[in-house]
Amino acid sequence: MRLQVAATALLALSACSRTTEGTPPVVERVLNPRTRFSDVARVCNAQGGQTGWRVEVQGKRFAPTPADVLSDTPVVDLPEVTLQGPTPYTLRRDQVFYVRPELLLLDLPTRDSSPPFELAPGRYGVEVTNPLGGTSTLGEAFTVVAPPKVTRVVPPPNGYVSGGLNPIVIEGQDFQPGSSPIIILRSEGLADQPLFNVSVVSETRIETEIPPGSSEGRYDVVLTQPDGCSAVVPGAVDVRYRPPLGALSIFPRAARAASNTRIRINNEPTGAQRAFTGVPEVFIFAPLKATPTVIRRIALRSVELRSATEVTAEVPVCSGTEPPTSDELCPHGMVLGGPYVLEVVDPSGAVGVVPEAEGFFVTFDASLTFASGSAQDTGTDLP
Repeated sequence: MRLQVAATALLALSACSRTTEGTPPVVERVLNPRTRFSDVARVCNAQGGQTGWRVEVQGKRFAPTPADVLSDTPVVDLPEVTLQGPTPYTLRRDQVFYVRPELLLLDLPTRDSSPPFELAPGRYGVEVTNPLGGTSTLGEAFTVVAPPKVTRVVPPPNGYVSGGLNPIVIEGQDFQPGSSPIIILRSEGLADQPLFNVSVVSETRIETEIPPGSSEGRYDVVLTQPDGCSAVVPGAVDVRYRPPLGALSIFPRAARAASNTRIRINNEPTGAQRAFTGVPEVFIFAPLKATPTVIRRIALRSVELRSATEVTAEVPVCSGTEPPTSDELCPHGMVLGGPYVLEVVDPSGAVGVVPEAEGFFVTFDASLTFASGSAQDTGTDLP
């Protein structure tokens, strides 16, 4: 029995001996779990909570070793991990986690972690040393970046338009060209409004759009980089729509399906409503024969400004979004039916709508009687 105990102790001591050279590890890749498909991981040097940002080190033969096995409090020696770069740093034991021989987890400190430690931006290598010896280094394994900073949000040049897209420019520092940050507008009492069509033009400029129908009011901007760091700017966006156009009406309200038709659009502004200031853009919302279940926003053609309260335009009843055609079957034309809504966008940014109740019809016979307007809105007298 005594011989067996002695042999066991001897084996334990030899296992813990620092003179025994272990198999060297291999460091293959450092991965940020938030951006698994990036070629080179980016890690922010700020935020991240009390423990900082967690990253993965992938490789082979990471080997923790039992220590103090003959004491009342045996422990495990973990591989030692050192960052090599602008700010060299050896991670503490509580910042390294062994998962399996092919995976270590690291909690990288930031200026906001506890305790704080700020890594200077730049490329970093990772060195892993097993407790029994053997070291592996992967150069330029990841990049430390600064958190984004938003300095200004530039509104649309002509102000916000209630019925259309509103392009805005976000100016700041340390944006990441080629990445896809998440940008949210946040206002008390409203659901968060994500922004789409985000383009990171440079490290100092992002272009995006505020969607149609966004409620008026002041919004905080929350910009989150793929690496997890974010910037919050209270009240950076103030959506105030320009006064709309006046009450709009059209004449005629119907057209035969076999040909494009010219219509007159009248604008009757009152109070703060706007008259036309130039040639507007005019759209009709209708399905086309090629896709009869899909409502399309179709531009009217040959728009002319007659006065501050009147424009004329051609409804592409037969041609739809294609060039004009002599084919009376109008294969690309608008679907029979209605009433179809029209939208008018003035150069000033003011927008007006011809509502469905006053909308446009596509019919076999344009000689129809309508409840509103004249008895027969056929347009036969339109100059």
